[in-house]
This record gives sequence, C-alpha cells and structure tokens, in this order.
Amino acid sequence: MTTGTPEDVQNFDYAKTDKEVAERAERFRYADPYQNDIPPALLSSKDFIKYVKATAMVYPFFEDKSRIKAASYEIRAGKKAIWWDESGRKIERAVDEEHPLFLPKNSITFVQIESTIRLPQYIALRFNLRITQVHRGLLLGTGPLIDPEFEGDILIPIHNLTDQDYSIPVSEGLIWVEFTKTSSPPDPNWPFRLERRKSLQTPEQYLQKANGGNPIRSSLGDAIAEFRQRAEAAERDARRARQANQIVAAGALVTFLLAALGIIIGLYSYFGTMAQMAGAVQDKASTALAKVETLASRTDEDRKNADEDKKAIDAARQTIDDMKKDVAALHAEIAALKPPTSPAPAPQLRKATKRAGQVRRRRRRLR
Repeated sequence: MTTGTPEDVQNFDYAKTDKEVAERAERFRYADPYQNDIPPALLSSKDFIKYVKATAMVYPFFEDKSRIKAASYEIRAGKKAIWWDESGRKIERAVDEEHPLFLPKNSITFVQIESTIRLPQYIALRFNLRITQVHRGLLLGTGPLIDPEFEGDILIPIHNLTDQDYSIPVSEGLIWVEFTKTSSPPDPNWPFRLERRKSLQTPEQYLQKANGGNPIRSSLGDAIAEFRQRAEAAERDARRARQANQIVAAGALVTFLLAALGIIIGLYSYFGTMAQMAGAVQDKASTALAKVETLASRTDEDRKNADEDKKAIDAARQTIDDMKKDVAALHAEIAALKPPTSPAPAPQLRKATKRAGQVRRRRRRLR
C-alpha cells in the first residue's frame, strides 16, 4: 500500500493504449498514489484529473474545458444502443460520428458510453443525465452509483417520455459524472468488495441477467394507446350528451313558444337546420381521429347557438309576462269604467184615504 505520492506518478500523462490502461488500473487498484495528499471527499476537477492520469480509471479521457466543470466530467454516448420495438423485436444500432444516438418515442433505450471505466477500490462514481437532455423529456434516474472496483462499459437506460423520436449526435454530451474518494484506505482483504465476475461484462450479459433476455419496453406506449381509446370514447359520450341536451332544449323551446305563433315559425326552421347539423356531426363521428377537433369546434358552435336560443326563450317569456300584466291592467281599467249599481228602493206601503164623513160618524159613536 502506497503511503505517499510515488515520484513517477507526478510525471504521468494519460494512458494511450489498452495495455497501458490495464497496467495502471492493476497497479493502483489497492494502492492510492495520493493517499496522504487528497482527502476523502467529492473530488474537484483538479484532483480527479490526477487520479485519471495515475489510475486510467476513465479511458479515453478528454481534458477539454467544455467537458470539465468544477467537480464533474462530461461523457458522451458511444459504441452502441439497444432497445425493443412495439412488437418486442430487439434492435441494436451503432453509435459513432456517422450514427447519432437514436431514442424512439415512449421507449427505454440502453446506451453505452464512449469511455471504459476501471475504478480503484477507493473511488466511486456517480452520474446524471445532462440537463439539456432532461429538458427534452428524457429521464435517467436519480444519481446511479458505480461502486469501487467496477470495470467495464456502463450501460445507461434512458427513458424517452415524449411523443417524438430524438436523434442526438455523439458530439453532444450525454451524462455528467462525479468522483468520490471513500473514507477508508484501500485493503485487498476487505470482505465487502465488488465481485470481479461482475466486471467486464457485455451489454447482452447485463440484459440477460436483468430480464432473462426478454424484451424490456416502456409501458408508456400501451398506456398512451389505452388513454387515447378512452379519450375517444369520452369524446363520443360527450357529443351524445351535448346532442341530447340540445334536443331537450329544442323541445322545451317549441313547447314554450306555442303561445307565440310568429316566434315558433321563425325558430322552427332554425331548429330544423340545427337538427341537420347534429345529424351530420353524428355521421362524421365514426371517421378518422384527425376530424375530432373539427367536430369539437362544430359542437362548440352549436352550444353557442343553443345559448342564444335560451336567451331568445327568456326574452319571449319576459314579453309574455309583460303582456299578461298589460291584460290585467286592461281588465282593471274596464272594471273601473262600469257605472255603479244603485240598490232597489224599498217598497212603500200606501195608507188608504178615509173619507171625512166616516171619520166623523166614528167619533160620534165613540162618544
């Protein structure tokens, strides 16, 4: 185990051949050349560049200002991509300068990166999707961790959550990686280590172990198809409901306007035209999905016309109410114009006139 920085490491440049990469990775697997110089932490770009030169943990590595940030390094897609189409057929496509990375819509694509990773026992790697790709609707996951001592090609599953295909040139960054130096010094006898048999595997071996070679597809495609069918059914039901409401409204309008024959005649022809329009909409409802928006716009126009009819009904109702008030007022005026009836005079009893002679004779007898 190295307790200080070997003098020859100070003069190291990036490894240039596969043989040189393998030699450095093996030499510093359990020997930290900067054990006393770089503390355990998230490595800054200055420090992870030193480790890349010494251990060849990322090969090839490109010291380009556009690809290096304060604590992360940009890695691009490379080698090949794998996905399954809707029929379950496995598709493999090369990814290089002439063949950009292709990401079908509503799919999961497994992408190899341009560099091979060989981590020593004291460094872990974490990566995330480049923010530009995230803004396109692509999804990688939250910070997958690559354990120390991993060797091989990383296979990245990228979800294209959008409804369009993407073609990304290899000159465009795919992921940002960061390096963390662990708190414990390297120890070849430490029992909790990554098994060597899990390293240097092919993409086919990873996928075989993950799902037994069966297709690995996104459920979005099926879910979207089902959602589209339900949306179409809902739209048909909504059209039927709107048509039924229009029929009910038309019936109520005709019934109400029986009191005003002139208005009925004018509106009858209109509702006949509207019924024809409704029949035309119903006939066209079974055509291609592309006509749904046209049908919806026509339905909105019918709804607007129905609202105008309702306003006409309210106006007619108000007119009739006003007429009723006028009639009541007229009745009151007519009643006021009739002469008052005088009560019949009571019959008067007439007293029979008596003769003066009869009165005198009665008086004499009384005496």
